[in-house]
Amino acid sequence: MSIMINELQDFIFESSLNRGKLLSYSSTSANLRKFKINVYRNHSFELIENTLKPFFDYAGISAEFIYSDYDDSLSFLNVDQSSDLLILWIDATRYQNIDFNKFIIDRIEYLTKIYSKKILIIPFEGNLHINNNSVVIYNLDKIKNVLGDNYLDIRLEKFSGTKLSAKALIEISRDLGLNYIPSILLPNIKALVFDLDNTLYKGVLGEDKVEGIELTPSHKLLQEYIVELSKQGFFICLASKNEEQDVIEMFKIRKDFPLQLQHITKYYISWEEKSKAVNEIIKFLNIGIDSVLFIDDNMGEIISMLNIHPNIKYILAKNEANTTLNILKNYPGMLKLSIKDEDKIRSKDTQANEQRQFLQKTLSKEDYIKSLNIKLTYSINNRNQIQRIAELANKTNQFICSYKRYSETEVEAIMNDKDYMIIATKLEDKLSNSGIIGVCVFKDKKEYLEMEECFISCRALGRGIDDSIVFYPIQLALNRFNRSELKINFIKGERNKPAENFLTEHLADFINTNAKFNKNINQDLISIIIEE
Repeated sequence: MSIMINELQDFIFESSLNRGKLLSYSSTSANLRKFKINVYRNHSFELIENTLKPFFDYAGISAEFIYSDYDDSLSFLNVDQSSDLLILWIDATRYQNIDFNKFIIDRIEYLTKIYSKKILIIPFEGNLHINNNSVVIYNLDKIKNVLGDNYLDIRLEKFSGTKLSAKALIEISRDLGLNYIPSILLPNIKALVFDLDNTLYKGVLGEDKVEGIELTPSHKLLQEYIVELSKQGFFICLASKNEEQDVIEMFKIRKDFPLQLQHITKYYISWEEKSKAVNEIIKFLNIGIDSVLFIDDNMGEIISMLNIHPNIKYILAKNEANTTLNILKNYPGMLKLSIKDEDKIRSKDTQANEQRQFLQKTLSKEDYIKSLNIKLTYSINNRNQIQRIAELANKTNQFICSYKRYSETEVEAIMNDKDYMIIATKLEDKLSNSGIIGVCVFKDKKEYLEMEECFISCRALGRGIDDSIVFYPIQLALNRFNRSELKINFIKGERNKPAENFLTEHLADFINTNAKFNKNINQDLISIIIEE
């Protein structure tokens, strides 16, 4: 499997791809995540689908495509409600005498009432501006700007079913298959673990010394991009076989390096196996191995890593750092369709956990909580938080109760339902602002209150306030609906053991059955704010 993925990396990023090569690609990938994609269009998308396979294999995706009839009216008849994504592939040149933007907005307003998943709109020759949380717009201008005169092939339209050229279709297929569709369907990468020697610079620190290693122009671009990724909220980590003090001195001396220690969330420098370093990193970050991307120039190190962590994602770094940079920029799961406040503070908040853990070990629980000046803000049905709530629902794996995986449309619909209440919890202390870290979804069942779902970010777990994050929203919702009994929906999954342990210890009487809630909630040590 590892060799296959390595060869596929070379095929995608280093070969001169053409339609013939893509069509002759033979897949040997296994364990792909299966999805159903509904395509609604008024010009041909099939030529895109036919060349998606290698890109989807690299992303770990298998897709079944379901097509509408050609439909300029966008009536959205026979929309497949079970599909995981709807692609609207639309030729705007077919709408000459109407306001195209208004027409699409009207049709999307209707579509979101009957379809709750993400909608990817790809307009040809049309500039769209749609303010809808369920919609992602893919702008073809970047393909047009790169290809210039080779962007269109009107001569072959009657055969291909589209005005786009073969080259344009390949570039669109690549971008959709590696970037946009994986970013909609799959969880984002959370952490990047980089090797140092001949990966982030040219040379070997232990042999060439600090002054001898070379920051080539392409390595400088790579480091600049990594700094940008740290600002987007990715955890930037290092795992290198070197002397730790040598690495620290390197970053102090090499001021020409765009990447500095301040951008690094965690580093493990030793002569031990890098799989051990990754073990320590995921333990520190409290994330799963499948959300880690490992970048190393040594295939032997990658194979060794895969023997211990078969689900880790990886890039084999190349001698020419521009190639490594291109792979990193287009690696499935790296594209963030939007950057939120929580993304920007994530690394600093995680680093502050080391200070919190030190305080926990040296102080009593009461003194520890008191020393942090913790502030919890509970927001009720706040529509400004819809995007973050949906994001947290879909990426939380450890503390999640019933795996609802709400879409943004579903979150908005719940907020509009008088029998529902969503309470989002923001966490802040003297060390950092964690943003929204927990969400509880309640439904009034008239005789009792049901906690339909509860999910908490792994960054907030283990701070000694898990009970406050869960108990207080429960009591708040019970009071608002004037109910005394509670039922908690719980489904046991592969990775939600932390949620199961918490519920079993604190709320066992309410798991999948209703009972009177009479928990004592001590909020004396925490500052509480309620926002409506």
